[in-house]
Amino acid sequence: MTSPIVHVDIPVNNLENGADFYRDVFGWELNSDMPGYPMFKAEGGPGGGFVQKGDGDQVRIYLMSNDINASLADIEAHGGKTVMPRTEIEGGHGAFAVFTDPSGNTLALYSAPAQQ
Repeated sequence: MTSPIVHVDIPVNNLENGADFYRDVFGWELNSDMPGYPMFKAEGGPGGGFVQKGDGDQVRIYLMSNDINASLADIEAHGGKTVMPRTEIEGGHGAFAVFTDPSGNTLALYSAPAQQ
């Protein structure tokens, strides 16, 4: 199964200033259609969004999954752990889940609306 990187969340101290920094420095296109979650599009790479930074927050990488529940079962069978089960994204934007790999890295899975 191929699971490309499809999305990246970047924690920032201030959503507006953080998003503006990446727009101004790297030329990323910004979209504020989702309140409280400014999104970016980076030419030639996956897009993502900016999240309010909290204690211990890290950049989170999302991997595509055609079947999140099956992927979580496979992850657990190989020593990973489910942190957050499959969760619908409001507005019909798909679903996601969060897991840790055997080394303790936290990543996420994403499934597009048509793949749910």
